[in-house]
Amino acid sequence: MATDTVFVYTMNRGIQGGAWGRYVFPFTIEHFTHLENTLYMRHGDIVSYVVETAIDDDGVGYEAIIQWPWLDFEQPGVNKMLQSFDIVGKGTSSIEIGYDQSNFGSFTTPYAIPVDSYPGQVIPFNLLGPSFSVRLTYDASQAWQWNAFNLHLSEMRVTA
Repeated sequence: MATDTVFVYTMNRGIQGGAWGRYVFPFTIEHFTHLENTLYMRHGDIVSYVVETAIDDDGVGYEAIIQWPWLDFEQPGVNKMLQSFDIVGKGTSSIEIGYDQSNFGSFTTPYAIPVDSYPGQVIPFNLLGPSFSVRLTYDASQAWQWNAFNLHLSEMRVTA
């Protein structure tokens, strides 16, 4: 079956789990094969292969987007105040944070952030909501890496 979308599950030994990645290619892939750590793809009369260090595809760059699902931090329906976040990685990125799960288009305006706030630095970001979804977008003209991301919250539950 030919497709242009590939889902890849990546194992992470550090947390005994993994995550799914979605890759959309600019062509319809008819066949795959794997030989000595290289992934080959046939599309039409062309055979392409994946180069781990490449940042473009035949001169065409593609931005990378990492988005978390809606996180309620085990307290559904309770408003939380996002106070700050920190991030560890390489490259340049922009961030958007979703704050209304009932309207999937409710994200903050994207703005550029340093992708390494380590050590001990946090980036202030005040936002109120019952759940949040973080979206990081990496520019297509660079090699990038994402290692870690933390949200710093305070609960806004009314107490008696």
